[in-house]
Amino acid sequence: MITIKEIAALSGVSPSTVSKIINNKAGDISQETIDRVLEIVKKHNYRPYATVRKDSESKSLTIAVLLRNMDYTNSFIEGIIDFLNESGYSLLLYNSNDSNEQELQNISKLSSKEADGILWQPVNEQSLASRRILEETSANIIYLDALLEINGVNYSIDYAKIGYFATENLIKRNHTNIACLIKNFDSTRSQLVMEGFRQCLFDYSIPFSQDMIIPFEKYSYEDLQIHGFTAIVSSHLTVAMKIYENLELNDVNIPAEMSMISLCDDERNSTDIRNISAIRIPSYQFGNYVSRKIVSMCENKEYSEGRFEFEPVLESEASLSVPYRSRLPKIVVVGSLNIDNIIYLDEFPSSGSTEIASECISIVGGKALNQAIGVSLLKKEVSIIGKIGKDSDSILIRNQLAAHNVDAAHLVSDAKAKTGKAFITINATGESTITVAKGANNELTPEDIKRAAKAFDNAGICLLQSEVPLSALREAARIARRHKAVTIFKPATIKSMEDEDFRHIDIFVPNRNESLLLSGKNTVEEAAEYFYAKGIRNVIITLDKDGALLKNSDGITYYPAGNVLVIDATGGSDAFISALACQLIDNKKLDYAIKVAMIAAGYCVGKFGASTSMIDYETLERTVSRTSL
Repeated sequence: MITIKEIAALSGVSPSTVSKIINNKAGDISQETIDRVLEIVKKHNYRPYATVRKDSESKSLTIAVLLRNMDYTNSFIEGIIDFLNESGYSLLLYNSNDSNEQELQNISKLSSKEADGILWQPVNEQSLASRRILEETSANIIYLDALLEINGVNYSIDYAKIGYFATENLIKRNHTNIACLIKNFDSTRSQLVMEGFRQCLFDYSIPFSQDMIIPFEKYSYEDLQIHGFTAIVSSHLTVAMKIYENLELNDVNIPAEMSMISLCDDERNSTDIRNISAIRIPSYQFGNYVSRKIVSMCENKEYSEGRFEFEPVLESEASLSVPYRSRLPKIVVVGSLNIDNIIYLDEFPSSGSTEIASECISIVGGKALNQAIGVSLLKKEVSIIGKIGKDSDSILIRNQLAAHNVDAAHLVSDAKAKTGKAFITINATGESTITVAKGANNELTPEDIKRAAKAFDNAGICLLQSEVPLSALREAARIARRHKAVTIFKPATIKSMEDEDFRHIDIFVPNRNESLLLSGKNTVEEAAEYFYAKGIRNVIITLDKDGALLKNSDGITYYPAGNVLVIDATGGSDAFISALACQLIDNKKLDYAIKVAMIAAGYCVGKFGASTSMIDYETLERTVSRTSL
């Protein structure tokens, strides 16, 4: 065995200097000399004689690793071993097998081994009662636990970051109804993946529901169906593989009908993960990182690296696709979202009078929201673009959109503006007056629309209403035209339009009053001719109880309304436009689509409310089948 004198000679220093360095008493020795001596000590595997090593401060050049459980930690341990071998250190490895009792036995053994450094992954919070035993040794200690912070420092793999990355990959493929599949609530990894999942949903303005979190032991295929999930994020690959098999048994095509993405322990070979899109956990790199850190601490070196940093990488896209319904032509709605405050009176009040309301209710509304819900109830894929506040009203709106499976990923929340409000007064004959406080609706900008351009991917029809700034609508119409989507425009609350505003409109749907105001004409027929001359190929003027009028290249055609008891006319035009768009996206002729839209409007005005009175698919189909169109 090499002696201390030989180490001194090789290092060009005195034996006493070597002794000071080995025994951690090198306070007056330069770092350069310390590094040179330790390099030679490691190279020649020098150890002080066992009979001499009574001083607990002597260097053993040994690192101890105490793990909670060694299952799926092979790569982590390999990362440690590779660096320790390179650095001339030996390894002591202990496995607690998730047992506090076994952990305490390991700690007792470890405390007598005189290791220079310890990497400890506690079994649980109860483990910290044994912390005193290790801290009484002279060893440097690093605690490895994603939920544990000792002395302001946390050493762990950021599973929340991976969970966020996985969720974001699905959102960018237009998934908004995503399940987070976890091993169990006691799993640290599962908890942090859930944290990243929720944060990603929040950042993309997608409402979170506790139903989205599915512990493996409570998983059922029926739950996936009931909640309409189109994608799954899994915290553990073993769990994902079992769900994959279950989905196959239920004849679910992956990824056409269900997308899946899972975290994956990096010791698994690509052949082990079937066809599941996986994100590798960087266990090897983390093992290398913490061993580098503990050795630096043992050698009193500065180690400037902070938290363990890495960039998640998606290994394949084998189980990823856009939602099935997103591959069908969809409808994009751009416009207003409000809270509707509805007052029901026998007759409208005159100036200075006081009327007693029979009822007053508040529901979600706004023409864009009404139309989006109307489209969704008719079983068409729909995305909504608009602006709301960051207030309690905005939460009600997001919850209603989520309940109707409306894609609200491109809905903008503005902290500086309040969610819009509408004040609707309805008399005994169903006539209404509407006063709108636009709020955040008035803050929608062309830049907001440009940022939401992805919503127009695969769009067949774009619905626009003028309760938001015309500049934003012009941008939406231009983008819709680039995507070859048919644009249907409902003017409301505006008193004039420029020629530019007509340029990208395919179907124009004003009501009687709007048509006369915007055209300056005396009759609806003259107004229809005016808009047609502006370049709009299809002008539909809704006429309340008198039905509707269509002006196109075939001339003017009238459509009767039928016998309808009008209770609340507020949402009639929105129901009309929703049904019209759904028929057209199914490639129905415009003449037929208008007749079906008249039925939808008649159903709506026969009920109280707007968004709550849109007709559903089954009711419309049943009514159409009994009607000669």
